[in-house]
Amino acid sequence: MGRRIMREEKYHRIVVDGTPYYREYYMGSGRYGDDLYTEEELVELLLEDVVEDTIEVEPYKVECAIRRIADHDDRNLIRNYLLFLERLTEN
Repeated sequence: MGRRIMREEKYHRIVVDGTPYYREYYMGSGRYGDDLYTEEELVELLLEDVVEDTIEVEPYKVECAIRRIADHDDRNLIRNYLLFLERLTEN
């Protein structure tokens, strides 16, 4: 299970004519923020705040690089480690 990020501000869902919007709510003061967000805007805003980096993996390029490793044992070690990492991400 993922780690929950604790934030001081929360968001309230405000439904206007059947369309949901979100407004920041400061629990300590009981006040609302100025901006009203769509769900898509809120998700983008929250992701910008919590995603630290983007890591791109191109399996074809990785496999080509592994094939260029001269030592057979080293190639197998790297392949086994990649399998281990793939299994970790599946859980």
